[in-house]
Amino acid sequence: MRFSGLFAIIILIFSFHFTALAQIESPHVKGQFIVMIDKVGTIESLLDQNQFIDNYITDLSLIRKLSFSMNIFLLQADSMVDENALLQQIRSSSGVTFAQFNHYMNSRSTVPNDTYFSSMWSLHNTGQSGGTPDADIDAPEAWDISTGGITSTGDTIVVAVVDGGFQLTHPDLNFWKNYHEIPANGIDDDGNGYIDDINGWNAVSHSPSIGINSHGTHVSGTIGARGNSGTGTTGISWNVKVMAVQGSTGTESVAVEAYDYILQTRRLYNQSGGVAGAFIVATNSSFGVDQGQPANLPIWCAMYDSLGSVGILSAGATANQNWNIDVVGDIPTSCSSPYLISVTNTTRNDIKYTSAGYGLTTIDIGAPGTSIYSTIPTSTWSMTNWTGTSMATPHVAGTIGLMFAAACPQFIQDYKMNPGSLALIMRDYLLNAVDTLGTLTNLCATGGRLNAFNSLQNVQSYTGCLNSSSETMVSNNAVIHGLFPNPVNNQCEIEYTAADHEISICFFDITGKLCRKISRFSNPGYNRHTLNLEELSSGVYFVQIQSASSVCHSI
Repeated sequence: MRFSGLFAIIILIFSFHFTALAQIESPHVKGQFIVMIDKVGTIESLLDQNQFIDNYITDLSLIRKLSFSMNIFLLQADSMVDENALLQQIRSSSGVTFAQFNHYMNSRSTVPNDTYFSSMWSLHNTGQSGGTPDADIDAPEAWDISTGGITSTGDTIVVAVVDGGFQLTHPDLNFWKNYHEIPANGIDDDGNGYIDDINGWNAVSHSPSIGINSHGTHVSGTIGARGNSGTGTTGISWNVKVMAVQGSTGTESVAVEAYDYILQTRRLYNQSGGVAGAFIVATNSSFGVDQGQPANLPIWCAMYDSLGSVGILSAGATANQNWNIDVVGDIPTSCSSPYLISVTNTTRNDIKYTSAGYGLTTIDIGAPGTSIYSTIPTSTWSMTNWTGTSMATPHVAGTIGLMFAAACPQFIQDYKMNPGSLALIMRDYLLNAVDTLGTLTNLCATGGRLNAFNSLQNVQSYTGCLNSSSETMVSNNAVIHGLFPNPVNNQCEIEYTAADHEISICFFDITGKLCRKISRFSNPGYNRHTLNLEELSSGVYFVQIQSASSVCHSI
């Protein structure tokens, strides 16, 4: 599993593995390059440096800027130029951070099954249609905690879906609207860098016009179809807003533009204190590049880190082939970002679907993706069931949205102060909550299938949520924000803020006896430490932080 404590090792494994495969290029647009330039360099300087290669005129020119915040550009050269030689020359140019080809993408949908099942087994499996009872995500149990839509501090929760299009008028769906933008006035009213984006953004046509598409409508329904409405299907998060971003078809540059729209909109929310933008907590991407290598698509992979830095987790579908992704590679699910959760497809009998990718290091989790009922475009209401990793991934994205609705005010407050760090805690809560399955052993990092109920329970274990007050204060003004996983198995992470440079973390049993004292140097403010608790016996313990100069005392 991609736990924080192991992440440095995984990064090293990924870097070695994919450097060895770097010569295996996925199909791409001939003569097109995606380039990230550092803050010192300019696009004009880059074009000037690459006018010629081996005395041949390259005709290298700018098509468009894909990301203003990350300084990413799409370039075109003469089709007769040796593109491999030019790529190497661009990479060696001053001011260039990354340079790569513009790869083609594949939608990860499959042919719809025309047989309707009597219920939505992925949410509540009673054994219908030959399924295994309880081979589901325990949605009804999770809904006893929250049905989603709004945080405990009043933020409207948004899950962004990057797909081929959406039926924005579907009666069972609840799409996000940008009310800070004035329709059709040709002005970027909210200052997010996009004009007239009332309903989201179309990265294919570089416009605010969203097209209708069955795949995107189906995915959106799994995430957030209206619940308890007396008609239609039920989404995982009943009242969440789905942000429509058209951008899963064509080339990699389209995906970069799509992700940048999400990044800018969430960044605007953070910077404006919620006055503008959107409180986007997750993205769903049910598309990718088969056998793509992160070494060849570094800019795409880097987008997940940028999204994570503002508080967004991303759920990515792996390939619809029985491939070991650790060996053959895949985009996005081979990207090593800790903010990306890679998903494979499980069946109503809790086994991996035959035509679905797997990988002990690259694939994080399984989720139901076989014969999944959801919404499709209609003038009134309609549904169908489809199969694919495309159908599995929105179960994860929808659960992330639901988890934020279940989080207590202290978690949301801490998340707004440290969005990147708290997003990783939320990721760990979800990955640590799986139903472990023997059928997934050695097929994904967690060895388990998504469980929404367990995930919400983990969110509520956040230390600030377990007390009557919003914070747990100790004598030296330290605040414990989180202890996870909880229950602990030998090792855990602790999140806290403290005023002192040196603190003691004290563990007491239920009788008040001091069982363990761990000293740590800390920074004034926010801190995160890994604790080894192998010396503690099984049981219930209370945790307290004291100044190192103070004596641990029972609570």
